[in-house]
Amino acid sequence: MSNENLHEFYNSVTAGNYTSCMVEKGRWRGDGEIRVRGYSSRLNYKKSFSIMIDRKLYILERGESTGGLYNRIAMRAYQLAGVSSCDTESVALFLNDEYLGCYSLITYYSPEKIKGELYKFNISVGSDLGRNHPLISYCEKKFPKDGNLSNLEHLFYACSSLSDDEWRTFVNKYVDVDKTAAYLVIHDFLTVTDTTRTNFYIQYDGKYRLIPWDNELCMIKKRDNYKLCTDNQLVERLGTVPELKAAYNQTMQKLFIGGGEECILDTLQSEAADMFDALAPAMEHDPRFKMDYQQFMAEKSYALYYLDKNTGRATEVEALTLH
Repeated sequence: MSNENLHEFYNSVTAGNYTSCMVEKGRWRGDGEIRVRGYSSRLNYKKSFSIMIDRKLYILERGESTGGLYNRIAMRAYQLAGVSSCDTESVALFLNDEYLGCYSLITYYSPEKIKGELYKFNISVGSDLGRNHPLISYCEKKFPKDGNLSNLEHLFYACSSLSDDEWRTFVNKYVDVDKTAAYLVIHDFLTVTDTTRTNFYIQYDGKYRLIPWDNELCMIKKRDNYKLCTDNQLVERLGTVPELKAAYNQTMQKLFIGGGEECILDTLQSEAADMFDALAPAMEHDPRFKMDYQQFMAEKSYALYYLDKNTGRATEVEALTLH
């Protein structure tokens, strides 16, 4: 990156604009654009970035305590369950030969991968929806960028205003019950804790689906107060619909607590071990990593225990059944 572009890049911390850069990854080399990403990132020494290459968006996420591995494990779990989610990999990031540390490279959702409309969810779904909250002030339509939030409004107003019988009819007509149940099963098995108003998207292509975003805050150690199908009113109301509840319990049984041929835990545990092992050497040299190498390996042990079908989360059968 030239000195002029480097100056523009540093200015993107406050301006949010992209600047030109040359991107190299393995044998690939080409032109791109880069900017500092996210308001919280701007307050951290180790920042996250957005990169545009051939009009395709990638995220360089600095990761939290595990270098982004919990989010990577979560995205892989969604994929194994047949839920649309982002492809991820761990990379070392260099800027003009300066090592910035370990990052998670995330291939962002695109219209080629996710059909129809995609919305970012930025408000807690509460009783005031449909009354005093203009959605366009709080939610973002990722694509197509036409500013039309009518389909999102349709969902939110139904959630806030319909009776239980009307809501059940609405969900069975307009919600992809099986895919949404699968999303909720992964979310709850992994105890994702920060989707009250963000870190999940809503897709609509004639049917509504929930799909994941950043699930780094998952696999919590203290789960006594964690409840299935909670975190926001939309999810809570979805969990009351008998057809979705039945699909949820069947999917949880199949993917996790049943231990049968379709159980994904052996695959997920093996891939998680490989992710930790591949990233471990770099952790000792990351200039701004939040934990030391021994702590990182302790997190690996915990994650593999959590994903063990004989000893981990899958043994909490009653706590994983939606009543």
